[in-house]
Amino acid sequence: MTLFATGDSEVDCELVPIVDKHLFFGLDKAEHEAIEERVAEIHEYTNYLIRERIEQFDILHSHGADLIEFQNFPNVTTLHGMFTLEFMDYYEDRRNLPFISISKNQQQPLPDLEYVAVAYNGLDPEEFPFVEEPEGYFVFIGRFDREKNPHQAIELALNLETPIKLAGKLDFLGSEYFEEELKPLFKHPLVEYVGELNDQEKRQLISQASLNLHPTNFREPFGLTVLEAAYCGTPTIAVSRGAMSELIEHERTGILVEDFIEAYHQVETALQLDRAYVSQRARMLFNYRKMTQQYLSAYHKVIDLYI
Repeated sequence: MTLFATGDSEVDCELVPIVDKHLFFGLDKAEHEAIEERVAEIHEYTNYLIRERIEQFDILHSHGADLIEFQNFPNVTTLHGMFTLEFMDYYEDRRNLPFISISKNQQQPLPDLEYVAVAYNGLDPEEFPFVEEPEGYFVFIGRFDREKNPHQAIELALNLETPIKLAGKLDFLGSEYFEEELKPLFKHPLVEYVGELNDQEKRQLISQASLNLHPTNFREPFGLTVLEAAYCGTPTIAVSRGAMSELIEHERTGILVEDFIEAYHQVETALQLDRAYVSQRARMLFNYRKMTQQYLSAYHKVIDLYI
């Protein structure tokens, strides 16, 4: 395998750097726009590097780069984000390219694309500790923006007089929301804002939480933090949008609600769920080995289409 990625990637295969190190999308408008321009340049450079080496490959697999230039060569693109109306023409022009979705729900807004597989995200469950007796706080992990709605997680915890810890990333798109709606809530003694964490710190945080809160406000195509929490035995209360019903077995590994008003009345039920079952199910259904099998099957299917 050859990976086209940032030069600071740590991988056990051939690495072709497309940029020296990973990029951060910035906290102000000027930084954000500059990075967007840089990303467009990187995509062009990546295609150049692919053209130089294409005879070495059996298939091209993209996680973001546009492969329309290589439509006559075996290729597949994994869709990671949600669809928006501004990109409808983009996908209409690429409806004959093979795509992999990361959930079944992700396919519904654009059902006419050429989907060759669903490949659920999966990590190594062994890196996540199972905790049967957590410390008793709630947790929110995710972007600090209006799509993720962390303020609703805080409001729920405060109404129940329960400590809550919040971790995640902040960028330009969420900066106004963060300053105006979230920061004032951080002053409450039950609220602990811990910022962005490394993997080890994140695993410690979610494993000791009694409940993971996921008040998502958009059609989320997967929801990796729900899976990470489940590995540790931590159940999730989530708004039932996007892929949540594919990740959460209602009233067994978490609770699906229409909104966080309903969630208020479901917390006790969520806290009584069997953490061992929550962990076992996640580890069995969503892991890197199963994800690899799903991708390998998709690769063979795509290659057969081009023969």
